[in-house]
Amino acid sequence: MPVEVVKEKEIQNEVNRVEIQVKDMVISSEEEYEKAAEIGRQIKEKAKTVTDFFKPMKDSAYQAHKAVCDREKTMLKPLQEAEKILKKIMSEYYQEQERKRLELEENMRREAEAERERKLNEAAELEKDGKTEEAEVALMEAQIVESVAAGATVVMPTIKTKGVSNRKDWKIESIDHGKVPVTFSGIVIRPVDEKAVMRLIKASKGSIQIPGIRYSEIINVSIRR
Repeated sequence: MPVEVVKEKEIQNEVNRVEIQVKDMVISSEEEYEKAAEIGRQIKEKAKTVTDFFKPMKDSAYQAHKAVCDREKTMLKPLQEAEKILKKIMSEYYQEQERKRLELEENMRREAEAERERKLNEAAELEKDGKTEEAEVALMEAQIVESVAAGATVVMPTIKTKGVSNRKDWKIESIDHGKVPVTFSGIVIRPVDEKAVMRLIKASKGSIQIPGIRYSEIINVSIRR
């Protein structure tokens, strides 16, 4: 039988004897109290013996575990870097589609605004010529175009890919500490607490303006197996 196994059994027997020794102990005199104190000191010594016995094994197991973790980390690192690059590329594509959508909406609003101005000018000219009914029609058309311009939206095809989800988020670009107020919306943010600032930004869905804080919208890409 290996020496370590024999030693472990010896220590286990000693530990069990100590437990049995104190299990039914009753203290009714100073002499017995002193004896209990002595046993208490022995328990501490036995505990140190147990700790010392297992320490080399624990150290060896820790080193082995650490070595395996290091190898795993080394092997995972290229994959993690590849995923980071991939998510960045996917996020940039998604953001570009959003930029195009907003650009289309803006163009639609501008065209509708130009059409509204044209109809208003047309109505003014018709009114000047005494063509009241035609002028009223032109004004009505101008109002219709104005309502269209106010609610112009473009719906792009939703990107649905198995295992991939996109979430709008924001990141702080820069902080001018001298311009940031001590409190904002009832929250103390100085010294500048970036977590508190991010909570404010997210709560406002990216619409809040905080003096001294410059931030931008980003898209977080999540990939599942």
